[in-house]
Amino acid sequence: MRSYCRLAVALTAAVGCGSRDHQRVAPDSLPPASTATQTAGAASGAPLPGKVSCPANGQWSECAVFDRLDHAGLAPRRDTSAGVVELAPLTQHGTRLLVGNAELDVFVYPDSARRSQDEAHLDRSKYIDAAAEPTLRGEATLIRNANLLAVLRSRNDHQRERVSDALSAGPPQAARGAVLPDTRAR
Repeated sequence: MRSYCRLAVALTAAVGCGSRDHQRVAPDSLPPASTATQTAGAASGAPLPGKVSCPANGQWSECAVFDRLDHAGLAPRRDTSAGVVELAPLTQHGTRLLVGNAELDVFVYPDSARRSQDEAHLDRSKYIDAAAEPTLRGEATLIRNANLLAVLRSRNDHQRERVSDALSAGPPQAARGAVLPDTRAR
């Protein structure tokens, strides 16, 4: 028991002193490993084997969508039974995430112009914007932001709002070293 307590104290201290410059990773991109191994690797600051960084470059990526939803407390899960998602007439292939009991199809484009061109081909009678009230026809919610197009299938207004807010806030931006003015009294 004492060795467990010492390990917990050592890991807590190491995590508290860790760098804030690390980048987030989608949980499904981590290799299978024990929780202790993952915690120890994260605490030491050393990248885990097979760890892929998620770039914060002003563009959406699948891992950035997953990370944003996760940080919004929506507990997304990759739908492994769906494979690659195709939604006619879109030319971009997507990924399906499960958010609660809802399905979220995520399409990440190289840029916003291509997303806009592809989106123009959709039959708008089958989709509603996040701010619109769902009708009895059960249209899917269309969420778009920069190079991201997402289709949410949920009848829950609160869930629609939370997912939309998380993805409409904009793609992850690169950290900038903003210098704040000196506010000390002289």
